[in-house]
Parts: sequence; C-alpha cells; structure tokens
Amino acid sequence: MVKHLIILTFFPVLISCGSGSSMKTKQINTDSLKQENAIRSNAMQDTLLVKKWLTQVITDYVNSDDSKVAYDSLRTKLTEDYYNYKYEAITLEYSEMTEKEFHEKWKTKYQTKYVGTGGFFTPVIDNGTIEIIGCNVLKSFGDSCMIFYTAFRDLRWKTDYLFDVKVISRNNKLLIDDVKEYK
Repeated sequence: MVKHLIILTFFPVLISCGSGSSMKTKQINTDSLKQENAIRSNAMQDTLLVKKWLTQVITDYVNSDDSKVAYDSLRTKLTEDYYNYKYEAITLEYSEMTEKEFHEKWKTKYQTKYVGTGGFFTPVIDNGTIEIIGCNVLKSFGDSCMIFYTAFRDLRWKTDYLFDVKVISRNNKLLIDDVKEYK
C-alpha cells in the first residue's frame, strides 16, 4: 500500500517535469525556427550573404569532381524558367526548334542574345580549375532581386568568363533566374 502511495505521489511530479522539459524544447525549436526564417526573409538585404551563396554555387558546380552531383545540386538553385531556357539553348542544335523560334519563345522574359549555348557557366565542367575573380552587385531591387557582375578565371585554360547573374528570392530561397554571358 505504501508503495502505491509513493508511486501515486511521484507520478504527477514526473509528468510535470517531463511536460515542462517538452515545452522548453518546443520553445527553443520555435525560437530557432523564427531566427532561421528571419535570416531567410532578410537574405536579399545582406549583399555579402548573397554574394557568398552565388560564388559557392558557381565554384561547387564548376569545380566538382562528380558532374552528375554538381548538375543535380545546381538544378535546385535555378528557377524553373531559367533552367528550361538555358537547357533549350544548350540543346538547340539537336532539337527541332529553330534559333528564331527559340528567340521568339523566350524574348519576353530574357535577353536571348546573352544566353550562350555552352553549359551552365562554362562550356565544360573543368573539375577544379576555376577561381572567382570578381562578384559585385550591379543592381539591387529591394528584397526580391540582385544582379551581380561576376567574373571567374579558368586556371588551366587561362580564360576569363564574365556574367551578369540575376539572383532572386522566392519562398525564402535564393535562386538564379538569369545569367547573361559576355564573350
């Protein structure tokens, strides 16, 4: 009988300790989530953060040892429209679409004379031979968009690549929405 009384006495105490701990954990998780969302929602206001993200996207893609992993990773960092536009440009010579049809299809969204028909950022993936030599904000459109003048050097082939890269924020995620390639 005494055993049952002790158990009945300590049972509510154990339950209250457990639920208090759970509430604290929920509060910490909620606070962390709020902080993370604040960082995400203000990402376009932090030029250095966006610049770092963009340079990381480019170097991770071009310098990767595994082209499939690099491509799959890059794909998640592009808007659907830009991916389709660039993919059609890359495969234009093999498709039934003419160059004129391509330009007509995309001219309202992109300046098609800057698309480039090589790969994304370079004609081929060079496996670790590029370095970013410049990445500067050209224009900022508040919380929604930034355009960066970006340059990198292929160290193996001693070639410089120049781009204007449009980065947008959509659903609290940074995405590349256009790359104007200059020769």
